[in-house]
Amino acid sequence: MQNMYNQPSKGRKKAIITALFLFSLAGLLAGFTFGAAGKALFPAAKPQASQPVAQTTATTTPVSGPKVPLNCPVVDETAYSGIANGAIQYTFKAHAVDKSGECAKSGNPIESGGITCKLWLSEHKNGRIQIPSNLWPPDKVKEPLPGEISGALVFDPGTPQTQMCNEKGQGHWKFGVSASTKPGKYFLVIITDWDGTYANWSWVEFTVTKEK
Repeated sequence: MQNMYNQPSKGRKKAIITALFLFSLAGLLAGFTFGAAGKALFPAAKPQASQPVAQTTATTTPVSGPKVPLNCPVVDETAYSGIANGAIQYTFKAHAVDKSGECAKSGNPIESGGITCKLWLSEHKNGRIQIPSNLWPPDKVKEPLPGEISGALVFDPGTPQTQMCNEKGQGHWKFGVSASTKPGKYFLVIITDWDGTYANWSWVEFTVTKEK
């Protein structure tokens, strides 16, 4: 005869198996719950896109139509020194502007025909350039102006010293320094002249050195 405690009945076996199954299932569900909670507490880090920096640019309104007073032309490109060897290797660019901005720095561009542009080398005296109004007519502008050193610069045939600015009021020169120009400090001077009615000019320091 077998002892009843050593050999449980079929009903009791089912009860034990069911209890063990429920206990295991409860543990498994608890594990899932904890795992889900863990993910909620520690979300994955997401890379942050860099924010573009806003950039501002000055806006201008082109001027066309009737003539208006000119401000000092704005220099767009220049050289500040040159070798006196006659080689055409430098560039100068500038454009005409109205008086809405700061002299030689800003202003609305003049987009019109009839504007004469001239570039020349001037003596470095008193730090200023003065051109009286009686020299503004286009035929006078072509002649040597106060302080101008005639023949000091040589120009590419396609960009003559005195030229008509384009429809955008822009002047463009390719030039060199004549071998006869003495070393020293000078001014590169640009004038914009609107049919002799209005004119204005700007200048930059320019140093001439000898060929080595």
